[in-house]
Amino acid sequence: MSDQYQRVDPTPFDAPGEKPLAASPEAAHASSGRPAWLVPAFAILGVLALFVVFLLPSWVDNEPLPSSPSADRSTPPTDQTTANPRREEPRTEEASSPFADAVEAKARAEAQELLAELLDVQENLTNRGAEEWAPKAMEAIAAEASAGDERYRERDFEPAIGHYQTALDQALALEQSLPQRFSDALAAFDAAVEALDYDSAAAKLALAEQLEPGDPALPIRSTRLESLPEVSENVATAQQAEEARQLSEAVSAMEAAAGLDSAHEFVAAELRRLRAALTEQRFNAAMSEGYAALDENSFDRAQARFERAAKLVPGSAEAATALQELAVARTAATLQALQRRGEGFVAEEDWEQAIGAFEEALAIDGSLRFAREGLALARPRAVLNKELTAIIDQPERLVDAAILREARESLARAKEAATPGPKLRAQISEVESVLTVASTPLSVSVRSDGATEVTVYKVARLGLFEERQLELRPGKYTAVGTRRGFRDVRVVFTVTPGETASVYIACSEAI
Repeated sequence: MSDQYQRVDPTPFDAPGEKPLAASPEAAHASSGRPAWLVPAFAILGVLALFVVFLLPSWVDNEPLPSSPSADRSTPPTDQTTANPRREEPRTEEASSPFADAVEAKARAEAQELLAELLDVQENLTNRGAEEWAPKAMEAIAAEASAGDERYRERDFEPAIGHYQTALDQALALEQSLPQRFSDALAAFDAAVEALDYDSAAAKLALAEQLEPGDPALPIRSTRLESLPEVSENVATAQQAEEARQLSEAVSAMEAAAGLDSAHEFVAAELRRLRAALTEQRFNAAMSEGYAALDENSFDRAQARFERAAKLVPGSAEAATALQELAVARTAATLQALQRRGEGFVAEEDWEQAIGAFEEALAIDGSLRFAREGLALARPRAVLNKELTAIIDQPERLVDAAILREARESLARAKEAATPGPKLRAQISEVESVLTVASTPLSVSVRSDGATEVTVYKVARLGLFEERQLELRPGKYTAVGTRRGFRDVRVVFTVTPGETASVYIACSEAI
């Protein structure tokens, strides 16, 4: 309770001590049955009782009335004592009693205690701005307090206590609502920020600062409020960019807004949506470019676009399908190219290259008919081509009868080949000429010293002679000479059409 409203309590007193009195012989004789000081003590107690019962209440009646919440009203207070003099008749000793006065004093003290507590609560509410956010409730509290004041002045303390208690209960209820009101104000602030409503957000933040000044949640809200105008500007820029289908610019603007207020749920949601839209836009563009490249058989470019789309949307069935289509198209194009190459090599009678193209095609798909048929044609023709080429390039090998026989067989197979091309026809003609030459013997003169044993490989053993004439087919020959006591000699000579061949062989180096 405030010092202004102290309870008026009866003044305590101490009973006289039991000190022995100096008594006269007469008094000692008269009080042989009780102490001599007992009568004066009872007299003093009687005087004090009269003081408490009759004088003290009249003093308390003159005590001023405590200030109540009704004093805060706009109308200046008046001197209630002067304006409203008591209409009661002064109480006489017969109309009062110690018990009634004690009850009245207790009621007055209780009323003053309630009023002091009410004043404290009302001051707290006023400091928290309750007259702005709860004006009717504050007026109701003041009205109850004023009613209590009226009954208090009339010394009707029990009803005054009731009014004061009602006012206090209302004030306490309002005070107890501060946390919830603060929470509601923060929620309203957050909603206003989400709606990008700066004015409403500022008003709700101001209310929250009144309700709970110094709360740790306020600086964070204050920072969000400061950034709200710039956040709103970036959001507007993003929305305009989106309308123009400039999604990259829209994402950049929304990212800037999110950077200013990372707790803004609307901005975060819009950023996610715009990023998804931008990803979808880029995905669709990559897919379109990929299919355009696929139509042009630009497989590498198509693959790059489809793979980019797959990275933009991981697990995309559409991108996976496009890559499968690309693989099929690439394989088909590769096989078509190999078929064209193989057929081209066949037309050019380049059988080795044709075999390579057909084998590469079969490695991709072993069931390809064109590759199988191409190999069936190319392989034997490649072997024949190699044989004919050897005959033409190395006619001297035809000296060997077995090789000559094989050459004739090769020529026969060449003539039997179906649909011979220009190259084969030319080879057949050239091989025929080579074989004709190789089959026509030429005269060769072989001379020796008559002491050397001469042998011409693959022709005959000539023995000892000084000169002999041989009929040899064109080609390369080897003659060997042996003689006892001398080192063997070897002579290689070539028989060429149009040239007269002459060979001398003799052992001349003694051992």
